[in-house]
Amino acid sequence: MQTDRFIAHVYEDCPQLAPDVVHQCTLITLDSLCEQLPKDQTARMAEQLPDEIADAIRAGGDRADTSYVPISLDEFYGKVAFRTELPSQDTQQLVASVIRTLDKALSDGESEAVALDLPSELDQLLH
Repeated sequence: MQTDRFIAHVYEDCPQLAPDVVHQCTLITLDSLCEQLPKDQTARMAEQLPDEIADAIRAGGDRADTSYVPISLDEFYGKVAFRTELPSQDTQQLVASVIRTLDKALSDGESEAVALDLPSELDQLLH
């Protein structure tokens, strides 16, 4: 899946946001999500995705929290809302769309591996 197509899928679910806002916020969301995954997992994900999206995933993976303190879903939404400067409702809608699109873009095996590696609170995002 190419970057433009990935972003277009997210935009379809968030038409109230400008396309350039969706683009930037999608990259921020992926970066934030990948901070919660092991670096080797993000490297495998990045191999399956276009360059710009892969760069966001690698950046998050490079900053992955090594303290193994799980983040709650509310904390994750708060982090994304802070970074994107979106209202809470738009943040939750965007995050859900980014996760669904990521799930479609990755192979089935990789999607399952991501689900297993996410903190249990964030695992809810994939279901």
